[in-house]
Amino acid sequence: MNTIKNIIIAAIIFTGMSFSAKAFATPVEGVTTTGTTDLSATIPEFIVLHYYSTVAMDFATPTAESLDEGKLELDADWKGSTTGNELNTKNLMKADLELDNTKTTVTLKNVWAVRGFSKNGNAKISIALASGHDKMKKENSEIVVSNVKVSDNTSTSAEITTSLKGIAKAKATVGSVEMDLDFTNTTIAGNHTGAKYTLTASTI
Repeated sequence: MNTIKNIIIAAIIFTGMSFSAKAFATPVEGVTTTGTTDLSATIPEFIVLHYYSTVAMDFATPTAESLDEGKLELDADWKGSTTGNELNTKNLMKADLELDNTKTTVTLKNVWAVRGFSKNGNAKISIALASGHDKMKKENSEIVVSNVKVSDNTSTSAEITTSLKGIAKAKATVGSVEMDLDFTNTTIAGNHTGAKYTLTASTI
């Protein structure tokens, strides 16, 4: 009788161990699949022009000079008249600063910048004097402005093609403006105003 009981108990223990082993068996992995998506972005043409609305040029004060024109001998009469090789505009000694019949080319460094996007990565920059605004004046004194150009340190002309390197400020293209100034009819000191130039930036 004891033998039968032992057999039954052993069978029960074995069955329990089998159920326990099945309960802790490694689960079957689920089914997995993947999908890949292509991304695209369309960037519009876009340009930003940075410029100064006012540029004030303060010219350095030249050093005052006293030029010794040498010895002058005059013929005098008893009525007080004198004749001789007195000073005239043709025989004056040259000073350190001479502007007779010459034009001074002035470069306004880093006065414009562009950034943005274009189809080929370039932009066209042009400059022109505004109509009727080619002179800086103070009363009857004037400074004539001419031959304005833009420069990006690679090209210099009234119209240039320059690189657009994106919209980031750190990648902006910075450029200068050149112009000729004629002081022939400049007769008084002080602030002369009235000249204007226009910058145009276009994507190409």
